[in-house]
Amino acid sequence: MNDVAIIIVTWNNASDIGRCLDSIVGIGGGIRAEISVVDNASNDRTVDMIRNGYPHVRVTVNGQNVGFAAANNQAIRTTDGKYVMLLNPDTSVDEGTVESLARYLDTFPNAWVAGPMIHNPDRSLQTSGVRFPTRWNILVESLFLDRLLPNTRLFGSHKEMYEDPSRPRAVDYLQGSALMVRREAIEKIGGLDEGYFMYFEEADWCFRIKKAGGEVHYAPVGKVVHYGGTAFAHFDERRLAHYHRSRIRFFRTHYSTARMLGLRPILALRSAIRLLLWGTIALVSPSKREVAASSARGYLRVLGLLAKGM
Repeated sequence: MNDVAIIIVTWNNASDIGRCLDSIVGIGGGIRAEISVVDNASNDRTVDMIRNGYPHVRVTVNGQNVGFAAANNQAIRTTDGKYVMLLNPDTSVDEGTVESLARYLDTFPNAWVAGPMIHNPDRSLQTSGVRFPTRWNILVESLFLDRLLPNTRLFGSHKEMYEDPSRPRAVDYLQGSALMVRREAIEKIGGLDEGYFMYFEEADWCFRIKKAGGEVHYAPVGKVVHYGGTAFAHFDERRLAHYHRSRIRFFRTHYSTARMLGLRPILALRSAIRLLLWGTIALVSPSKREVAASSARGYLRVLGLLAKGM
């Protein structure tokens, strides 16, 4: 039995996957690791690059894009690691991180999930280890109060920017770009919910883990660089629609009808504000017009979906 099964789901990631795999080749510390990639019907050179350059990596190729959750579940079922590490293809793992996360889980049996410190490409911190979404923190985010006053407990409670990033702590959930889960926890609560095509599947997983009595730990014993997860990363029309569908699914699945009240108006307000901002940028900034127009169309689509009862 391996100590860690590292699972990477790809979709047109030829520009990223080599850097990611190079960073996890030759894991040391006495850790036995297997690497499994599930490709969701890429139409670039992703699969050829992996097969030609990394023959030790198991590759499963899907005939269609089945989504992040379903693809990860495929690999979970075919691997045998004591711990399962989900890793995005647009990441680079610092030396010793995989081993350190496994040792952390060995040391803290109440922790069913552990996630490392995550950096932007410039080595500034990304937020990992946050609280579950609520109507209040969505409203705060909608009005940009979390960016204006990120270190206050009133407006910064969702991302907990006031916490010391060098200190391990229990959190609600972690970024799915890099997290490690006990195999026995998966056997107890099941895999990722395949009703999520993308986004919030890790929040749902951590919610179910906590409900079953496990803890979720932010464990800065290792570091991962996430190239696609900056605060200003572009969300195009397709991603925005998936993001909002998944957010509503999370509320419906885990919260009462009373806690759902007011959610749609808040999401509509958020979308309207961002539609206005991106529309303005598209008009006044030719260099950003294509990206801004894509996001504006996305928020216009979300408003339409909300009006139809998404």
